[in-house]
Amino acid sequence: MSYLEAILLGIVQGLTEFLPVSSSGHLVILQHWFKHNPDDPAMILFDLALHLGTVVAILFYYRHSIKKYFQHLFTSLADLNHPGKLYHQSASIRFTLLAGIAIVVTGLFYALFKDIVEKGFEKAWIVAVCWLITAAVLLLTDQRKHARRSLRQFGIIAAVLVGLAQGAALFPGISRSGSTICVAVLLGLHRRWAGEFSFLIGVPAILGAALLKGKEFFELDHSALDWGPLLAGSVISAVVGLAALSLLIWALRRAKLKYFAAYCAVIAVVTLIVLAVH
Repeated sequence: MSYLEAILLGIVQGLTEFLPVSSSGHLVILQHWFKHNPDDPAMILFDLALHLGTVVAILFYYRHSIKKYFQHLFTSLADLNHPGKLYHQSASIRFTLLAGIAIVVTGLFYALFKDIVEKGFEKAWIVAVCWLITAAVLLLTDQRKHARRSLRQFGIIAAVLVGLAQGAALFPGISRSGSTICVAVLLGLHRRWAGEFSFLIGVPAILGAALLKGKEFFELDHSALDWGPLLAGSVISAVVGLAALSLLIWALRRAKLKYFAAYCAVIAVVTLIVLAVH
């Protein structure tokens, strides 16, 4: 892999991991374009590095919220004699429980539908259809004008639905950020909290996917890897990802997701036309 390809893939990953347009969908198309084998050890490790770059972007963007979360969590855990009271009165405990439920549901979704999800990466037309689904959900979310619920009013059923949305985003073309944010907003969660909840539960999901990739990597021969492009792609992914995350939060709070919906619809139609011609 050349430095130019690594940088381009890093830019695409950084933009599309956070913007609601599906990073996996774009990477599938680009890998077909560059004729890279996704099962090649170099590509497995490169994909891992790109995802770690985007995790760094999330942790940096929400560093103040994460710091407050852990401070409040440790304070709350001091009152372990009243666990029921903690759930209702401690925002950090409630967030931890709801996030844990969403993550477990995502894991179960992957375990049940792993084979179907993996087949989606083999067919470009599936990516295009999933992009159209993402576009429709984004448009629908922009119409939700009165999302005012706080995390205190966001219950277990809602967390399960967000977890299912994150599971559906395993299909290339379904945006992880888009699906989880949209479901949370459609359920009435305030847009600020929807974004924060989505990205913070995304960290374990992204790391989990990265660990699965890493396991595959260590089972293969990787003696001749070129580490320079890999590092370049990872750094670019983190820097571009931070900018993309800021842009999405801006668009989310101002109900401007329709622009991303238009992009998803256009790229889906273009993909289908190219497939039909060839």
